[in-house]
Amino acid sequence: MSCSTTSSNIKAPDPDILQPLVSQLDFLSTGSASVLEFAHSERLLHETRVPTVLLDWARTIILNEWNGKPDFVMDGSFGGALSFIETMHTNRNLLLLGDIQFRVDYLSDRLDSVEMPVDWLSFSSTRWRRHILDYPYIFSPDTLVSFFRSINFARMSRVFEESSSLKTRMSAIIDPGSLVTNPHHKRVLQDLLKTGSSKYLILEISRKNVARDAFDQLWRREERELLRPLKVHLGEEGGEEGFDSGGVQQEFFRLAIAECLDPAYGAFTVDDRTRMVWFAPGSLTEDWKYELVGLLMSLALFNGLTLPITFPRALYRKLLGKPVAELHHIADGWPELASGLTTLLEWDEKDGLVEDIFARTYEFSVSALGTNITREMSADKDVVWPRAAASSGDVAPPQTSNPDDAPLVTNENRDEYVTHYIRYLTDISIRRQYVAFERGFNACLDKKSLSLLSPSTLQSLVEGIQEIDISELKRYARYVGWDASHHTVKEFWSVVRRYDDRMKRKLLEFVTSSDRVPVGGIKNLQFVIQKNGEEEGDGGHLPTAYTCYGTLLLPEYRDKDVLRERLGMALENAQGFGFA
Repeated sequence: MSCSTTSSNIKAPDPDILQPLVSQLDFLSTGSASVLEFAHSERLLHETRVPTVLLDWARTIILNEWNGKPDFVMDGSFGGALSFIETMHTNRNLLLLGDIQFRVDYLSDRLDSVEMPVDWLSFSSTRWRRHILDYPYIFSPDTLVSFFRSINFARMSRVFEESSSLKTRMSAIIDPGSLVTNPHHKRVLQDLLKTGSSKYLILEISRKNVARDAFDQLWRREERELLRPLKVHLGEEGGEEGFDSGGVQQEFFRLAIAECLDPAYGAFTVDDRTRMVWFAPGSLTEDWKYELVGLLMSLALFNGLTLPITFPRALYRKLLGKPVAELHHIADGWPELASGLTTLLEWDEKDGLVEDIFARTYEFSVSALGTNITREMSADKDVVWPRAAASSGDVAPPQTSNPDDAPLVTNENRDEYVTHYIRYLTDISIRRQYVAFERGFNACLDKKSLSLLSPSTLQSLVEGIQEIDISELKRYARYVGWDASHHTVKEFWSVVRRYDDRMKRKLLEFVTSSDRVPVGGIKNLQFVIQKNGEEEGDGGHLPTAYTCYGTLLLPEYRDKDVLRERLGMALENAQGFGFA
């Protein structure tokens, strides 16, 4: 139906269906004391059961009224029920509702997960007509990830086909017997059309200078180049090339990220306790380097690869345009700080005045360039964090404010103090670095497609899942040359089941080139154990791996002790990429 259809041609909504829902929502959102004066048992009933019943009611309307199409008019029962669910989702914390309660799995099972998300990109929602993907919370995270990847694959396929088509047309012009006969003219024409006709984004990376080579080859690339399938040549002379299963690409990103996070690089800090990465306040690192680190993350995400990096959830909220304003938004990255600020907010002054007990000044303090930097905070959102100065090779940190001049935190201003502290931590002190990083992150990704993801889902896509369940790994493992009943296979699982987290990560990285489980769990991971001969000589040769294909090449050892020793030696001393 066209967006210009007049209201006379649209089915009038049934007021009897939605009126009870609207009335109940008004009842829940009212601040009237008379409405809220329940006995404890009645209040508990209304706070827990009523919102759930209302959601079920709206979900029933959706199931009964849906016509099977992803777009719909708003002034109908289906659109009204979705609007009602949207209101409840906005107030889900107040209504004590979890994200899983909003899902309508029936819809995802009956939508085209390949074409529908791509069509949504060009769909323009209006007040009168909307698309079902405008309500991503009614789908499961796995479904949304499949939609997101369908969009990325469609964009990659489009530029690949355009390049292939251009290459075919070029052949008719510059190949032997073509219209262009002058050799010099042919070379000039080939150079001019090379960017447009290349089907892959090919990076030639030396192991000695991974980050520098990546930066040199990615800087100022056109968007159409970045959206092509990635191929990496990793090594000193052409290196290993991997494409089918992403093994070489995974190794490239692992090495590049490790180099970028090196303290000597000066761009990021790594918390000693949480091991989480954050932007270095006042860093001397140029903006273009932050942009290229963001581009590396964008490339990995676009190509379906995970990174060996751990950022606080706050970063992913910022990348999705969501505010970072509450203590629980920073609790994973700065647990001690969040705990201390929570104690400050909850302090009862019957036990002493806030200013006497905590003795905090209204300042923000952060470690930068080997020293603590303290600055008085203000409500000015446009305040600029000073950049470190470099003179004659010596680095001077930003100027620190005088604590004697700053007011104390009191009962009256402690709420504002916490709000400002979170803003200085996650915005003002690192704004320059983040803006450059975000610019790189958005290079390969459609911003509308990112709206499908929650911060936690985006984090899982970028970082993978760090917990490795050996039982699940065994469940989905495949075998070549033997089966699960072979004594060596049984002994292998007996050995690795006793591994600690560090050794589990080493095993996964040895076989797949990544120490993270991809989003969706181990079922989406290729892990093959292939028989690789029998033990020969003194203990036999070490296990090896085809990381491109997630295959462990395991010899048949005579007993579990030998297997444990040889496998442990291989994991502890793994270098480079093994076999491509």
